[in-house]
Amino acid sequence: MTRADPETRDRHGPGTYVPERSPEGLQEGLPEGLPVTLLRRPAPPGLRRWYTEIIAYDERAGCPIRQIESASLTVPLIVSLGEPFRIGLGRRPDRGDARPSFAAGLTTERVYIGSTGRAACLQINLTPLGARHVLGLPVAALTGAMIPLEDCADREVLDFKRRIEDLTDWERRLDLAEAFVWQRLVASKDGTPQVVHAYRRIVGSGGQAGIAAIGEEIGWSRKHLSQRFRDEIGLPPKTVARIARFARAQTLARFEAVPEWADIACDCGYADQAHMIREFGAFAGLTPRAWRTSLDNFGIATW
Repeated sequence: MTRADPETRDRHGPGTYVPERSPEGLQEGLPEGLPVTLLRRPAPPGLRRWYTEIIAYDERAGCPIRQIESASLTVPLIVSLGEPFRIGLGRRPDRGDARPSFAAGLTTERVYIGSTGRAACLQINLTPLGARHVLGLPVAALTGAMIPLEDCADREVLDFKRRIEDLTDWERRLDLAEAFVWQRLVASKDGTPQVVHAYRRIVGSGGQAGIAAIGEEIGWSRKHLSQRFRDEIGLPPKTVARIARFARAQTLARFEAVPEWADIACDCGYADQAHMIREFGAFAGLTPRAWRTSLDNFGIATW
């Protein structure tokens, strides 16, 4: 990426980034009295193809907290500022799975997360398009893996980690993270235009755009598109489309008191409800109803 996204550039001028703050405040999505601080800063609209939000998370529970994350299209960069999380891909973690500061790639597995209740971190939720710019790594190298930031071999990433650790104020950490992402995006070049187009078409359609049709749009065969897409995004386009469709189904179901599963399956482009059930099994390890029941009072699946 050599310049800002047009929407952001037109508003703020070239080489300038003005953070957009949430008008309702930063503490979101948690009930009063929960011993966790959760601060969110969403990406400005013009930058959301590269990252979705920056999160500050600080536990004060002093007792174990456990979560499950389903497969998603998020590539997180996490700077640990407390006791490290224990994380297992497709399985419950044990003591050997402690993860200090790291970056994680796309995976089709459920992610099991455990903490002692004293974890804290700064998390940047990148898209696969933004991850290569910000991390300085081929995104395919992260697929199904969690790589310590110390192994990124990028001095700017390591300097960012140290500067975050040196700060004690969450607002200043969020400011620094926003500036870091912006600087990395401005200094980097876009990926292959055809791959960028294909990814945006797939995600923008909620996984319903046909892969063959996208190949025709960019003048590539389906086989060539699949190979180049996997090399730059980390997963083949068909798998990314499945995860995008699954994520849309989760979003529709999460905020309905009594989800109408047949309607959700239709809206998301599944062949039928049975097809959607199989996909929930693949990406969440549960049926849609069981997944919905597994959400705790905070909208987070637990184990």
